[in-house]
Amino acid sequence: MRFVFRTAGEITFGPGTAAHAPAVAARFGRRVMLVVGGRSLERSGMLDRFEREILGAGMSATRWAVTAEPDVAAIDEGTRLCRDARIDVALAIGGGSVLDTAKAVAALAVNGGRAVDYLEDLGNKSPRTIERAPLPVVAVPTTAGSGAEVTRNSVLRVPEARVKRSLRSDLLIPRAAIVDPELSSTTPRSVAASSGLDALTHLVEAYVSLGAQPTTDRLAVEGIRLAAGALWLLAEEKATHESNAAMALASLWGGMALANAGLGAVHGLVAPLGGRYSIPHGAGCGCLLAATLRTNVVALRARSPTSATLERYATVARALVRNGERTIEQAADAIDALRRALGIGTLARYGVLASELAEVVAQARGGSMRSNPVDLTDTELERILEDSLHERTDVL
Repeated sequence: MRFVFRTAGEITFGPGTAAHAPAVAARFGRRVMLVVGGRSLERSGMLDRFEREILGAGMSATRWAVTAEPDVAAIDEGTRLCRDARIDVALAIGGGSVLDTAKAVAALAVNGGRAVDYLEDLGNKSPRTIERAPLPVVAVPTTAGSGAEVTRNSVLRVPEARVKRSLRSDLLIPRAAIVDPELSSTTPRSVAASSGLDALTHLVEAYVSLGAQPTTDRLAVEGIRLAAGALWLLAEEKATHESNAAMALASLWGGMALANAGLGAVHGLVAPLGGRYSIPHGAGCGCLLAATLRTNVVALRARSPTSATLERYATVARALVRNGERTIEQAADAIDALRRALGIGTLARYGVLASELAEVVAQARGGSMRSNPVDLTDTELERILEDSLHERTDVL
């Protein structure tokens, strides 16, 4: 048995731990780039407090706000800012987009070039590789879902190509991750729902991935159980401090699992969808997860009926389904029911057009698709999209 397990150099988890972020950043240098997201942290006073602590320790702080999902132009802009300020360390506080932005900027600030030069599966060119260690990144997630605080990629939009693609390297993994469940507990319900479905998808896909390994298996199975329980409480408006902490932990474990095991067809398809339509990443995953599970299982039963992955899907069902018969089919139905209960619509509600599905499939190859447990045909991938366009009347 051989495997490699990669994760952040240091992980701190627990309520109130975000307060230690400036001190952790200070270990890596004196010029800090504060990469932040929306205005909620500013309204809470946390950013001002962080800046006072940084300045009080004789350090400097350059604040940069990320107001949308990162695209290649934004990364190039942030890289120029980082170089001009001669930044030593990036302290990223926000959702997955903020963390991915900081990771990409920290890499390009040292390695040079443009963001688009490093993206995988973009046309026929071979991407540049990250050869020099990026600036240290201290990642503090404020949502429970992306797991970007422990992943080795940064997902960027390429508007002219209408896709999202990854800048990927083991060197992108943050030097320190601080996961404070109190930060994600104030997330708006719609954002928490989308983020949580992203985490659940990471855990399910990593568990059945071709790259699955013993360590990620343990994280994934328990993470699925934690995420499903927390998301049902969120859907029923019964979330507690304990369920918020469980969701934050499931998100962290999902990030660790995907960084080492890979993902699958859901993430292969959601990348071109996210480049074409204004669909939140986690919501897109939630729309696709049930249909992808069904399609994978049908394909495995037809082409590899003795595959051990079928038993893995049975394990997913046991961890995911709350009551009744815990079959694989029930797992897919439970995912659909959970998505609806969380208020996440179908692909059609996000503007996805049936006339463009073939083009989406054509852009879905490579990337996460390589780790899907079975090699799906274009017809099967298009069927996943078709089944995800509208609600299934047989499971309502």
